[in-house]
Amino acid sequence: MNKLKTIVSSNYFFVAIVLYYSLFYVLFGEQYPFKAGFSTDGRVYESIVFSFSQSYYFDSYYIHRILPSLIIRISFNLFSIDMTEANILFAFQILNIVSLVISSYFLKKIFLILKISLKSQLLFFIMFLFNFGVIKYQFYFPSMTDQLALMLSTLLLYFYLRNNVAGLVISTIALAFTWPMAYYLGLILIALPFAVLPYSQASKLQKKAVYSISVLYILILSTIIVFILNLDIKVAFVAKIDRGWLALPLSIAGIATIYFFFGKLFLNKALFNVLLFIKKIDYKRLAISGIVFITVYLIIGALHPKPTFLYSISQTLIDPVLYSFIKPLITIVADVSYFGVLICLLILFWNSFCKIASQMGWGIVIAMGLNLFLFGLAPQSRHLINLLPWLIVILAKALDKYSFPNHFYIIVGILSIIASKVWLPLNIYDYYKTMAPTDENGNIGFPDQILWMNIGPWMDTQMYYVQGIAALVIMAIFFLMLYKIEINKSNRIRLMRKFHVK
Repeated sequence: MNKLKTIVSSNYFFVAIVLYYSLFYVLFGEQYPFKAGFSTDGRVYESIVFSFSQSYYFDSYYIHRILPSLIIRISFNLFSIDMTEANILFAFQILNIVSLVISSYFLKKIFLILKISLKSQLLFFIMFLFNFGVIKYQFYFPSMTDQLALMLSTLLLYFYLRNNVAGLVISTIALAFTWPMAYYLGLILIALPFAVLPYSQASKLQKKAVYSISVLYILILSTIIVFILNLDIKVAFVAKIDRGWLALPLSIAGIATIYFFFGKLFLNKALFNVLLFIKKIDYKRLAISGIVFITVYLIIGALHPKPTFLYSISQTLIDPVLYSFIKPLITIVADVSYFGVLICLLILFWNSFCKIASQMGWGIVIAMGLNLFLFGLAPQSRHLINLLPWLIVILAKALDKYSFPNHFYIIVGILSIIASKVWLPLNIYDYYKTMAPTDENGNIGFPDQILWMNIGPWMDTQMYYVQGIAALVIMAIFFLMLYKIEINKSNRIRLMRKFHVK
């Protein structure tokens, strides 16, 4: 038993598991069966490997996603490798494996920095690996930027906790050309250093202000986008907004509720302490953050990307809100489908999560808050892949203070594996050469839906209900494991925890 514990607690245990699975998948797993294994977006990144700055897609949008393609192109030139489709796809697979291995290694190091128990480390490593976004999507569509973004975001968090400015700068510049939202988070973390803050509840006035700003912000934005501009979905195979008399009010209520809970990130009285904030300002780091921003701007200018007419900044910011109106609470359904049981635990322990996050300083709160307020509603959940390591680490720290029964860890682990759909074959195209016909709502039908049901906006109505019910069942299982209802002597019903603080 001691030998087993030594193996599991090794700094390389997570790496070994990831490496074994990754190699197994590359050798025996599925790939997208069309376009030589490249998805539509994958063709974009393939073309950048082939011709780089001469590519049709070398524009002001895709320039923020060129780093994986650039790494592969440089490697091919360095080792004189032929630029064939098969070689490029294999190179993306290798890059993804390296990225996931490095992510796992530094995730372990972050767990050790935060002194998280081994039992919690194992549980949250399972949730980090066993979700559709990591264990299936990245390997099925290897020619994407998601896996490198995941790795760089993990490094960003590690360097932030270590107050390693050089590491933050390198990671941030790399993210500027891999995952633009995470690049802006990096600028914030460079400017606002990690600092352990005391926790005390915000005043009633502060709570009212935060909740009002959060909810009013999204209601005003939704009113402008959906009612005044009267915008609708124009992407192929995605259903239009359900403007039914019941669905639309439910969507609005759900969206407002989500932003109400986003506001809880800021409900630590220390965050409102202006004098403490001024005292903690590091003007050198503020200057470095500004220099990084200017450097990235100059690099982009020197590369001369073409202007883009497809993805304007305004459309990028509008889409998450617009898509969240497709069906009521489709964001939550999509997030559970993509990120698995982690989302269910986040919902149940959101207050504890926010408390820990707020104690990690203004940098992490502002960065995470910005990301959630801009893209937290996006039902295409992969847009939040850069936050996955942050959510995993902070929730692990929040839950590590509790003592759960052993069966809780076992059941969460088993449900994580089931919810990840690692067992689900995606290539069931025996009699299909093209995409299946669409249904009456414009969604892709089966067999293609078995893939696209995991990518929010393309989820059809049937899978929306099936996966929504599955999410509710998982929540119910967790709730029954963690709480019980008691009636006290005054015949009042009370909700009692089955777990306690260590």
